[in-house]
Amino acid sequence: MSASREKKQRQNDPAGGLTQKQIQERKEAAIRKRNHIIYGIVGAVVVVLVAALLVWDSGFFQGRSTAIAVNDRNFTPAEVAYYYYSNRNMYANYGLIDGSQSDKETVYDEESGKTYYDFFLDSAKSSLTTIAAELDAAEAEGMTLNEESVQSVEDTIQQVKDEASTYGYPYEAYLKAAYGKYMTPSAFKTCLEHAALASQYATAHQDSLTYDEAALEEYYNESKKSLDTFVYRSLYFDGAAATVTDEEGNTVEATEEQTQAAMDEAKAKADAMLAELNAGGDFDTLAQAAVEEAGEGVMTYAGEQTTVGNSLSGVTASWLQDVNRTAGEYGVAESDSGYYVLQFVERYRDETPTVDVRHILIKAETTDEDETDENGSPIPTEEAMNAAKEEAQKLLDEFNAGDKTEDAFAALAEANSDDPGSSSNGGLYTNVRKGAMVESFDSWIFDESRQAGDTGLVENTNSGQQGWHVMYYVGQNVPYWQVTATSSLKSADMSDWLEQLQEGYEATEGSGLQYLTVS
Repeated sequence: MSASREKKQRQNDPAGGLTQKQIQERKEAAIRKRNHIIYGIVGAVVVVLVAALLVWDSGFFQGRSTAIAVNDRNFTPAEVAYYYYSNRNMYANYGLIDGSQSDKETVYDEESGKTYYDFFLDSAKSSLTTIAAELDAAEAEGMTLNEESVQSVEDTIQQVKDEASTYGYPYEAYLKAAYGKYMTPSAFKTCLEHAALASQYATAHQDSLTYDEAALEEYYNESKKSLDTFVYRSLYFDGAAATVTDEEGNTVEATEEQTQAAMDEAKAKADAMLAELNAGGDFDTLAQAAVEEAGEGVMTYAGEQTTVGNSLSGVTASWLQDVNRTAGEYGVAESDSGYYVLQFVERYRDETPTVDVRHILIKAETTDEDETDENGSPIPTEEAMNAAKEEAQKLLDEFNAGDKTEDAFAALAEANSDDPGSSSNGGLYTNVRKGAMVESFDSWIFDESRQAGDTGLVENTNSGQQGWHVMYYVGQNVPYWQVTATSSLKSADMSDWLEQLQEGYEATEGSGLQYLTVS
């Protein structure tokens, strides 16, 4: 065989002219190589699966899933939990829910079978719908968080950090304890920023609403019973049947006969007092005698009361707001569970000018060793009160040594005031009505000789607020009835505005809702 033919034969020979042993060795090597590749691929897949499992256990995917979608905005389980628990915690703080019971197992409405989980979730959906609409509108107008809103977010975060520290929690762990396992510091900040921007946008719209005197007069004529001020006396006779317990300590529901008997007794007492009043008796004297006869803690009497109509409610409102009432008239009004004895003193449109005032509160320092008052608040020592007065005087002296402008006072208030309700806006309170502040504060700002730019020191002896005020009188503002009318109009217009803003917005549940951690 020629060399060329031999070469061609080797090329056509799959074995390549190898011996049987060599062929076998090549097959085994190929198998080992193929197995190495397979094992490598399987190993890589296992690593990926383990990593995915670890990420899943960490909550990475669950925390980023969509729990509630409102149009084009997706809200995570943590964001839903923020609003769910904001409402739930309010109910818990007021003792309206049993914290030992599961929300999903506790019935909120017997008729529909709706649970507290359903109720708080619906509340969260409503909040998220409003937030989504306001955020969309704010972003469309190019609004971003202003300095005050940014500071508010930072202050809230710091407050929660302080709470966590007080309870011995790391910040992140405290958030999870409060809002569920998927709440993180970044998610919490996002919730606060969204809420702040939405609130900022709504406030800007509300501040833009103005009403001239003609509009206010028209509204007053339509809403006198809500805007007028009522002066009256009231004493309530409770018609609820006495609570009875069985041998095991369980409360026994009163029978219809017992309930009716209790109501009849309350009516008899109310009618008897009314008869004495119509015979010339004095309301205060008779009311005090009834309270003493009932025993400690059974009845209370507040004396003469002055209230704007929109703050009245129930049968008291119905009786007092009757246009046929005359000065000094007495009457009895029946409620679902008792009877009110009432005296109509007078009704009027409050033309008293409100005032605008700035102040700096310097609270007296207290210690755990100080005595406490009936509210459980520490009572500062005389030395502490004197120290607070000295600090207040120094601030007043500093103000008087400068240009003595309102802006200068506002700057001092922002830097020094202990009043959380006004320190951020330069200590300013606007449209303050007579009687709204503590007596010493009220007397100073409504002094008939008061002039714009007046300053002074006022002692505060109110429980939990003891200290001294540095005062700056800005001046008079509109009559109080106009303040009430403007507030009512704004409230109605804001409701309409929000309703229009949310048209077309709908909250739908997403797969991530299953990760909402609830009690």
